[in-house]
Amino acid sequence: MKKGQFLDLAKTANVDDKSIVYSEDRHPYLVIYIGNNNGCRFRLKNGVMTIGRSPQADISIDDDQISRIHCVIEWMGDTITIEDKGSTNGTYIDARKVSRSTLQPGVPIQLGYSIMKIEYKTKAEIQAEQNLLHRASLDALTGIFNRYHFTKLASTEMAYAIRHKLPIGVIVMDIDNFKQINDLYGHQNGDLVLAQFANTINENKSIEDLFGRYSGDEFIILPRGEVSKEGIQVHCERIRKAAQSFEFCFEQTYVRITISLGFHLAKTRRSNADTMLSDLIRKAYQALYLAKQRGRNRTESLP
Repeated sequence: MKKGQFLDLAKTANVDDKSIVYSEDRHPYLVIYIGNNNGCRFRLKNGVMTIGRSPQADISIDDDQISRIHCVIEWMGDTITIEDKGSTNGTYIDARKVSRSTLQPGVPIQLGYSIMKIEYKTKAEIQAEQNLLHRASLDALTGIFNRYHFTKLASTEMAYAIRHKLPIGVIVMDIDNFKQINDLYGHQNGDLVLAQFANTINENKSIEDLFGRYSGDEFIILPRGEVSKEGIQVHCERIRKAAQSFEFCFEQTYVRITISLGFHLAKTRRSNADTMLSDLIRKAYQALYLAKQRGRNRTESLP
């Protein structure tokens, strides 16, 4: 490849109808478009970088169909090449299986179920994209993960648990009789209660746990690390008591609430991570409905 060839190819690209001209401050990134790590951007370094499922790989990708060390990518001068390292499922460039190939910007690379491309970007472009991705992953009212992003991250956790045969659990909760708060004080003040409630949970959950707003006044937690039924029960009761003792304030009005929680802990099995996650959430909701039936302001779990 001749020096400057990347620059010539780039001049044909357009974003927002403005031509892109690669300059010295642009840097090559491996950008994932499809897969569990969708949206991730990995800055390439001069020389060789390993790509694989292993946490020890320079670029670690969560995909069961990717080998632990699947391939290597090498950036030398103006040339970027990729070389398969005896992977189980192969390395594909523009839908062609290759053992070694030179990479052009924008050409799709497929490893397992993940599809990625090489793109040249400035630090400002990367920061702007990260800001957009961050905003798209959060619930606007509470500032915690929205349902889509929570589910995406939880699926990754589930895939990890399946690979390592670890138990995994989910907690769901909602505010008891929340409709009465909206009816008495208005939806705007109801939103304030939801925002303050989310903050209360944040302060009382484990810092590493995944936490999201699932819908309306329903919230969901995926505990991370070593989990047990007894440990999750204690965790839920700490949150329940914190919510019950907190005094919500708006327009010189003070309101107390109670919450109900349901959780389910399961042993992982060889299965589709998304399917198993859906089943886990469904059973946690069954436990939540049981808490409602038994008088609210309590934690329940399924056998």
